[in-house]
Amino acid sequence: MQTYLIFSDVDGTLMIDHTRLTTTTKQTLHQVMSLGHHFYIASGRMLPLARQAAEQIGGPVKIIAANGATFEQNDSLVTSFLTADQLDKIYEIVLGYNCKVFFFETNRLYYTGDEEPYARDAAKANVVDMPNLHAMPLIGPEMLPNLAGHITNAIAYGLPADLALVRIALAQQTNLNIASSSPHNLELIPHGIDKATAITAIQAATGIDRDHTIVFGDNLNDLGMFKVAKHSVAMGNAADILKEAASDITLPNTQDGVAVYLQDFFNLTK
Repeated sequence: MQTYLIFSDVDGTLMIDHTRLTTTTKQTLHQVMSLGHHFYIASGRMLPLARQAAEQIGGPVKIIAANGATFEQNDSLVTSFLTADQLDKIYEIVLGYNCKVFFFETNRLYYTGDEEPYARDAAKANVVDMPNLHAMPLIGPEMLPNLAGHITNAIAYGLPADLALVRIALAQQTNLNIASSSPHNLELIPHGIDKATAITAIQAATGIDRDHTIVFGDNLNDLGMFKVAKHSVAMGNAADILKEAASDITLPNTQDGVAVYLQDFFNLTK
């Protein structure tokens, strides 16, 4: 049997409400991996949060995190970083439009504003085993020079109208790769980096080509993945632009769409 690479986004694709992995999906992924296929999470989450999702699945799951700025290849972690100039511009522009920004290292985050990131979401979802994100308040721009060469990506949060202005300003003044997984965020990644670049590097390292690559996604930050895989699968709950770019559409994440597609593709139910 030909070995396949399988990549899935997490939030809105693999999981329900960002936290729940159904028994059907978990069992199907284990079946697929037991056949020798390689399964990767491909997420905008920072590394500890992506690893938490991988641990919920169990087995030999590998990770693409930070929208491709960090990924596992063989036994190594491949990482890209934002430059000092990019950090300065992000801080200046995002806060200038009354938005917040989080800067991410692989295992630490720095935040603006008064509230530690994700604490409220974790409480709302009754998550009791939240990984330690080593969150630290970003006191001011004087900290940024010390973070150059350590920050993999950033996320700006705010009102959609304000973020639209942030996107325009960043596009004019930087060469960042700008994506989004929600109307309330902008995901800021080093130039030339996204989930797709991580996938092509993994394809080269494993010798498994695009014809034997399956990707699943639901939002705009998954669009690049669809260009490097023959089997690009949009969830039933995906954005319309993703459905138009997909080779296939499966059921929504709330109906085990990833599992249903894989069961059919690999004839697991027969």
